[in-house]
Amino acid sequence: MKVRIPVNYVGMTDQMVFSAALPTSLTVTIRDNGKQLRQIAKQHLHLNIDISHYLTEEKGILTLQAEMLRPKLQDLLPGSTAVQHITPEAISTEYTVLQKKLVPVRVVSQVSVAPQHQLVGEVQVTPNQVYIYGTQADIANIDYITTDSLYHNNLRDSIAMTAQLVAPKNIRVNPKHVVAKWQAEPFTEKNFTLPITAVGTPEGQYMRLFPQKVDVIVRVGISHFAEVGKSDLKAFCRYPTQASRSIPVEIITDNPYITNIRFTPSEVEYIVESRD
Repeated sequence: MKVRIPVNYVGMTDQMVFSAALPTSLTVTIRDNGKQLRQIAKQHLHLNIDISHYLTEEKGILTLQAEMLRPKLQDLLPGSTAVQHITPEAISTEYTVLQKKLVPVRVVSQVSVAPQHQLVGEVQVTPNQVYIYGTQADIANIDYITTDSLYHNNLRDSIAMTAQLVAPKNIRVNPKHVVAKWQAEPFTEKNFTLPITAVGTPEGQYMRLFPQKVDVIVRVGISHFAEVGKSDLKAFCRYPTQASRSIPVEIITDNPYITNIRFTPSEVEYIVESRD
């Protein structure tokens, strides 16, 4: 009697590339008494082959003779059952074991928000890193993987989109897709009046500014309104490197919830005086 036994290749990874598809089943001719054969026909037999045991080099030829598999097949069958013939008589194919590298994902997108709204933070990508597989030469200069272009207009709250990763030539990527998520919220504004500090003034000199304060308007999402205060901002002017009537005002902040800063005046006049 002939039985078809599916083959399950264990130990397979994305690093393994075969020149020909491996057979998904074996046809095995067996002999036994009728009752035993009928029992075998009702069973769901399958053969596990750990392919990693046979790939010992970066490149080579995988060859599995049928006789090498006979003991494994015999273990699946009753002791009285004889394995007479196995088809195919050999599994043979060229293989390559690729190198792998973990790289970040960059999202290619055009996402616009609704009026009076702003994005909250950066786009969140899951996973934000993926493995690429290829020859050492092919992956050496790849520092990141990009997504297909994603588009969305008039965003008011949050949206998650699945993006396919763009694999360079001769490169495998795992996983092949990521999820990109954006969040938007309405924004409001806060107003502050800040003193302007002179910086870089040479020792023994004093730089007097006119005016000495600047009016600042910052944009902040409504969910973080209470987390933005006057102390989050610094206003200053740098000591001029060449003579001029006025110098620019600069505003800095390290508060991530401040997304836009407007201020006036943008320049102030100054006088440099001696401290003596």
